[in-house]
Amino acid sequence: MGERYQSTGRRRPAKSGPFAGQGAMLRVVGFAALLGFAVLYWAWPNDLVPDKSRYGRTDDVAVAFASAFAAARIVRYRPRSPAGVRRTLGRGALGVQQLDDIAETIAVHGAPIILYNASHSGSRLLTRILAEMGVFMGAHLNDSEDSLDMAELVEHVVLEHAPDFSRLFADGDLVLEALALNAVESHLEGRPPGARWGWKLCETGHVLPVIARLFPTAQVIHLIRDGRDVAFSPFVAPKHRYWRKIYFSAGELKSWRGLPMTQRAYRNNGALFNAARWVNSVTLGRGHGLMLGERYLEVRYEELVAQPHAVAARLAAFLGLSAPDLRPDAFSIDVGRVGKWRTAPPATLAEVLQLLEPTLSQFGYRGSASSAPADHSDDESLDG
Repeated sequence: MGERYQSTGRRRPAKSGPFAGQGAMLRVVGFAALLGFAVLYWAWPNDLVPDKSRYGRTDDVAVAFASAFAAARIVRYRPRSPAGVRRTLGRGALGVQQLDDIAETIAVHGAPIILYNASHSGSRLLTRILAEMGVFMGAHLNDSEDSLDMAELVEHVVLEHAPDFSRLFADGDLVLEALALNAVESHLEGRPPGARWGWKLCETGHVLPVIARLFPTAQVIHLIRDGRDVAFSPFVAPKHRYWRKIYFSAGELKSWRGLPMTQRAYRNNGALFNAARWVNSVTLGRGHGLMLGERYLEVRYEELVAQPHAVAARLAAFLGLSAPDLRPDAFSIDVGRVGKWRTAPPATLAEVLQLLEPTLSQFGYRGSASSAPADHSDDESLDG
């Protein structure tokens, strides 16, 4: 039984072929076959040059050396070029070509709209506004309306490559093509003909350099929320290597500020862990997003819930879509959810602020207890 994805709970497929050790097994079989052939040729008396003649062992020695050389090459062989790399390139370019080949295959579906944020930044509300614009956000969504299919692709890239993608761009990834194509195909099941499409997934920002290569015409929306509100919103403990990379960009981290990566430590210090996660997520999200130029848009959560029609109009202009008519019955907006950090214990809030600064100020939020915009917010059900 294989492992399950941390992001979706669904079972991982086999990494390659019918079983994980298929490549090693084939190398063993090839090695044994060549050596067996050499031994039999040596033992057979009436081969190309009869053994009892003057030069009877010449061919035997040649076959033995050739078989040994070929066997050694088989043992040392490792696939260097992933499936889909069709052109011969210089050293260090195979990964780039693989990503471009995958992108060429996926391009038939059109440019997606990608929405990401630090978890618990209210992205469900934005997802529903996009849906009102006619954007197909996926066939298989969880309760937070994250794409289960794209989550598994993103999780693979996070675990295998983030935060340094240089090895992927240089050498490629043997399973990435199948994962990407299957994820897109499954995500788009039931998509209305001609509809724009996209997905919402908080962790996409962590791997945006790879996603942007796979979807080179994608438009990207980064939803940003006050880190103090995010800090005091319970999330998943960083017990698994995947979540440690989301929190700290360090999958092998065993402790942080003297706190172990356990459920108990998170339960007792969740606001501190969440503050670190917010800093990491928004910093990476903005840094990666700005590289996309005019295809990148930042939306402030507090502005979204205070002026949803204005934000929807700005989104529509960015995406080239018609602004939606936001029906009051379609969006439950609860006054007073923004700024919920103000009710936090002062001592805990002081520790959280030490972690959030200077990033909090860099993103336009004042670090004092008399912070900025706090009029309206979506209810807890939209706190995705």
